Amino acid sequence: MPVAQWIERQVADLKVGGSSPLGHANTASIRRVQLLLIGSPVLRVPGWGIEPGLYELLLLVAGLVVLVGAVLLSLQRGRPFSAALVYLAAGVAIGLLLRGIGFAWYNPIDDAVLFSRAAELAVIVSLFGAGVKLDRALTWRGWRTPILLLAVAMPLTIIGVALLGAWLVGMSVASAILLGAVLAPTDPVLADDVQVGGPMEREPEDEARFSLTAEAGLNDGLAFPFVMLALIAYERGISQVGTWWLEWLAADFVYAIVVGVVVGAIAGRFIARVTFNVIDRGWLSNPFDAFIAIGAIFAVYGATELVEGYGFLAVFAAGVAFRRFEADHEVHQRLHEVTLVLEKLAELSVLLLLGSVLPVGGVLELGWPVLLAALGLIVVVRPIAVLVSLLPTDLPWKERLFIAWFGIRGLGSVYYLGFAFAILTPVDARPLFSIVAVAILLSVTMHGISGAVLTRTLLRSNASEG
Repeated sequence: MPVAQWIERQVADLKVGGSSPLGHANTASIRRVQLLLIGSPVLRVPGWGIEPGLYELLLLVAGLVVLVGAVLLSLQRGRPFSAALVYLAAGVAIGLLLRGIGFAWYNPIDDAVLFSRAAELAVIVSLFGAGVKLDRALTWRGWRTPILLLAVAMPLTIIGVALLGAWLVGMSVASAILLGAVLAPTDPVLADDVQVGGPMEREPEDEARFSLTAEAGLNDGLAFPFVMLALIAYERGISQVGTWWLEWLAADFVYAIVVGVVVGAIAGRFIARVTFNVIDRGWLSNPFDAFIAIGAIFAVYGATELVEGYGFLAVFAAGVAFRRFEADHEVHQRLHEVTLVLEKLAELSVLLLLGSVLPVGGVLELGWPVLLAALGLIVVVRPIAVLVSLLPTDLPWKERLFIAWFGIRGLGSVYYLGFAFAILTPVDARPLFSIVAVAILLSVTMHGISGAVLTRTLLRSNASEG
């Protein structure tokens, strides 16, 4: 008897309450069996049914976008456009197509797991890659600028965005703080044009691009305690802050940050020692040696999260520690190439997903308050916060303005959105999603178009002065 016919008979038995080798199953189980073996629709998440042929169509579209993306990534360096902007536009087009044919597409507010996890994987790989790219010695003098950005500009950004959310959108105090924390991190994935090059490229590591790379590597993790602060205030009430602030300070700020940095640094050093010993003994050959470190990224992240530290901080610290073990070894370059491919594929996936959900009805609330709040972050809050934080430095104004402008928002904010949606009600989640999504759209557009041009101008200016 053919397999499909046998499955149909078992499903029929289940529907009438009979017995079968499959045992008892509910309707969802029946539909999952049908999808896997005879191609009928299946309910994956509420309102999401894959019709016959649509899955293949989505694969075709995704494949074409990847092919086009590969060309765009090759062409974008040094040119005034961004592959990320094309990904978002393609996602919006896919979302409009699905909505036009009456397909109930994924809703990021109702079910944020896919939304959050996809961004999480992209950020993890990118943070390790950012750590590996940095050649500078770990000294106060060398890292003074990014430390000032983290210690001064980041809190000022959270406060400024929170004020915009409360004033323009009418958010509660807890929701406004959450908005500021979600939009605080700059993006290590989308900021490739304005960051330092790969390891051992021997190009000048100017202060502006080094600071943007280090800032993006650290503030994705350092935003977490402020996200937790807002969520605790949301659940327990800001008026009761006296009963829980010490717990937040000890557990979510001090403990989680220290554990993340320490575990990451120790693990990165240990993994580097093991990796290079294995390579030197000839037990692992090129190009597969870099994949040891790729596996280590997820191991470090998982281990840190298990002990309730911040995994984002851990993988960046691991990348920095890994880079400083036999710093001139060629495996660093191969590792950079592997992580770059992975993070670009993840960037494509997340931006397609983000773009595709924007046309979903009821998800995006547009209006002047939302637009002004998102635009205010990019053209007012971020520049002022950075310029204030850099007052103690002697950086030339061209580099200060460069850093102030390129506070690119992206996948880190997407991750924190999904994390927060597990707690927020849909009423509170919708304006938060709207402002963050518009901020990412504006950032990808404005920073993507200006990134290559302004970076080239800065490098040319530095070269002429040197």
